[in-house]
Amino acid sequence: MPDFGFVGAAYEAPSIYQDAQECINFFPEIDPTKPQGDRGIMALYPTPGLETVVILPNQEEVRGIRTLSGGTQVVTVCGDFVYVMESDYTPKMIGQMNSATGLVGIVDNGVNVYIVDETYRYCWFISNPSAATFTGSISGTTLTVTSVLSGTIAVGQAIFGQGVDQNTVITALGTGSGGVGTYTVSDSQTVTSTTINSTAAPAIVTASISGTTMTVTAVTSGTLQIGQTIEGTGVTDGTIIKAFGTGSGGAGTYTVSASQTVSSTTIYAINWTVLPANDGPFQGGGTVDITDNYFVYNKPDSQLWAASDLLSPITDPLSFASKDGSPDDLVSIIVDRREVYLLGEMSSEVWINSGAVPFPFTRIPGTSTQQGIAAQYSMSRMGNSFAYVSKNNRGEAMIVRMNGYFPERISTHAVETTLVNQNVSNAIAWTYQLEGHEVYVVTFPSIGTNGLTWAYDNTTGLWHKWLYRNNQNQFERHRGNCCAFFNQQVLVGDYENGKIYQLGRNYYTDDGQPIRRIRRAPHITSDLQRQYFHELQIQFQPGVGLSTGQGEDPQAMLRWSNDGGSTWSNEYWTTIGKQGKYLNRDIWRRLGFSRDKVFEVSISDPVKAVIVSANLKAEAGEN
Repeated sequence: MPDFGFVGAAYEAPSIYQDAQECINFFPEIDPTKPQGDRGIMALYPTPGLETVVILPNQEEVRGIRTLSGGTQVVTVCGDFVYVMESDYTPKMIGQMNSATGLVGIVDNGVNVYIVDETYRYCWFISNPSAATFTGSISGTTLTVTSVLSGTIAVGQAIFGQGVDQNTVITALGTGSGGVGTYTVSDSQTVTSTTINSTAAPAIVTASISGTTMTVTAVTSGTLQIGQTIEGTGVTDGTIIKAFGTGSGGAGTYTVSASQTVSSTTIYAINWTVLPANDGPFQGGGTVDITDNYFVYNKPDSQLWAASDLLSPITDPLSFASKDGSPDDLVSIIVDRREVYLLGEMSSEVWINSGAVPFPFTRIPGTSTQQGIAAQYSMSRMGNSFAYVSKNNRGEAMIVRMNGYFPERISTHAVETTLVNQNVSNAIAWTYQLEGHEVYVVTFPSIGTNGLTWAYDNTTGLWHKWLYRNNQNQFERHRGNCCAFFNQQVLVGDYENGKIYQLGRNYYTDDGQPIRRIRRAPHITSDLQRQYFHELQIQFQPGVGLSTGQGEDPQAMLRWSNDGGSTWSNEYWTTIGKQGKYLNRDIWRRLGFSRDKVFEVSISDPVKAVIVSANLKAEAGEN
């Protein structure tokens, strides 16, 4: 019985007696040059492993990651801190958020990075921050530095740390002059000893404020920009620059966000901004994207969405609209081919930039569908479109890919069976591309005890499970929470420990943790007549053993079920082949008889475990 379908994708039907196929931590690759029926037309390759690139200092959930325009910097949100990294992967803290958990949306326009976390919106003026990292405490307005880990502390630097107030700036030297000692900060507060990061102020000016007009009379250093937060004696906390007046970076007038009266004083600009409640038509943002240099974002639990000013983080109060084709709330926004897709709870519609004023977008007629999205962060780009976990007024948990303006199903009954009657509202998705395989990865954290991750290969149209094996030898969701391509590497952020991994086909562990790979084959039955099984040969890529340690003599573990997958035999081990043993064959003999047999093989050694084909010798018995 040559090549009896042993190699294949995951497909466990609602009844295992229909189909019980499993494919965990393998993915199928198809050779298009081979004719149908040939050995090896489809092979199983190991899913990529993980190797740590950097551990972010606070070691919490990596909530989002994005490579910035130009490709020289990547921004990452970990816990409540925001970092920027360059090719050496040294994390420099650039901001602090008002939330510490949950995924965030991150985009940029080449000038500003824009971040949303449901309740707030944030922006960072893209720059190359010079940073200091030190241990310090604050009592009142006195910062006491006890040790300096890196860099030099200076007047005008904004500081970030656990418990440190937003927009705190070093305004004067005390006993310290760049290192250990005391410094004066702008805001009175109490902070116990903690790690603090500082970033140089992009501009220091002398200015006064009357109403919402700031008049700059002298520039000590740097350039002012729209969207920067300003800090100084008497300045209302959270004040930002909203527009240029007669000034365009230096001396002159500027419009600020809060009306106040401030006599002439030293004012420090800060590149990190928590956008105030009076920016735009509403506070906060659920998801965010960019098109035609407009940031577009939605208001959670409503139909409203807004667009920023052109090439600016600031939003006009009248620049908004409603997803009004159906009465359901707007859940998620994504831009595809310069068109804005608005995905609601039960429906969707598409808008385009028409140049209207004050809101530049109008709905495209004929684009409404009766298909919404079940989880706002289940949406990820794939191919020339995007995929997501869908929902409508008839049900949910079908995974679809947008085809033009209308969604088409890509999930199988096997995938959907694992999602039925489960909480899928917190599903998250991201997409990676390696060696021609573009894979949509969707994780369901609330399914089962430890979560579940499915992966759809857009190249083959086949599904596999991608799971992490913990120290209790249990499967759980994949470690990845978000993904970006940076520095010629696919980077993945961990969902709980602050690690940024590189994803690689040549890594055979998950950051040192062994990966258990399983392939369960289709049923072998002939009208439920008795069959005797003499020999099973699985063709692994041989000779892949390591020089030392686990994997020196890599093992394949076979078990089988004689009752269609209800009960299982013990495991029977055989070697895949030590290093250089290229003629090794993996054969199991005297496999008994059955009317409905299912074979399953697993591998846990950190080697290149490739399954090319399988052959079975069997014969019919008397019935």
